[in-house]
Amino acid sequence: MFMILLAAMSYGAVTPLVKLAVQSHIPVGWITVMQYPLPVVAFILLTIKVLPRLGTKVLVQPGLVVAIAAAAALTSVTYYRSIALLPPGFAIILLFQFAWMVPGLEWTLYHKRPTRLHLFAVVGILAGTFLAIPLTHGPYHWYGILYGLAAGLGYSLTLLWSSRFQADGSPWPRALATTLLSGIIVVLVYQPWHLSIMPQAAWIWGSAIGIFSQLMPLWLLYRHAPSLGGNLTAILASAELPVAVALSRVFVAEPISWHQWVGVSLMLCSIAAGSLSEPST
Repeated sequence: MFMILLAAMSYGAVTPLVKLAVQSHIPVGWITVMQYPLPVVAFILLTIKVLPRLGTKVLVQPGLVVAIAAAAALTSVTYYRSIALLPPGFAIILLFQFAWMVPGLEWTLYHKRPTRLHLFAVVGILAGTFLAIPLTHGPYHWYGILYGLAAGLGYSLTLLWSSRFQADGSPWPRALATTLLSGIIVVLVYQPWHLSIMPQAAWIWGSAIGIFSQLMPLWLLYRHAPSLGGNLTAILASAELPVAVALSRVFVAEPISWHQWVGVSLMLCSIAAGSLSEPST
């Protein structure tokens, strides 16, 4: 559970980084594309290191890998566009609709009903998200709202399917395959050869974002989510919001009102309550 919380905190750093990159006049297309090279190279080196002991089990569940790659690409493409159009605090609120999307998808696709404590945690997280909405900001571009909701769906599928991995597989080949496929999808979407000339700073911003959006969280998520299940993974991943809100206040100077801090506190309490719903092993 601590490792999934750490992955969520890593994701929380992405929102202010993307907003800072946009404010530095880096096009969203280049930000999204350039987050992939550094993590791909790192995962290649780590995969090569574990190849001798993996044998024929280099990559298990390839269909699941492709599905997660597509969901991750959807999240990156839509969320970064949402951040560019909306205040970062509101963009992440839309992303956080995964708090109810994941239990709904798991119930619909796999017929696994959430426990009462899970439902209580989801209600608390949703209440906290609405309290955390920066009501004083605006206007809210409706394209940005649609992008944010699509990012929430993509993130929900990523969390849900990551928890369906077999626990005995190595996280490095999985991380390499999903990151590489997701990067290819993003490149096909943006077609960077048609974009404006890439600013030199795009390498720096893209690599920094890639560390927190791909390198750290994917390793932690693929390694530990299979032992927790989709509902608990989603609850713990909600720790991303408090981190994103706090970092947006520090680095982007986004004003945060008292009701937003109340919402963040309510979410933290709900996360703690939801984490108690699983028996220790």
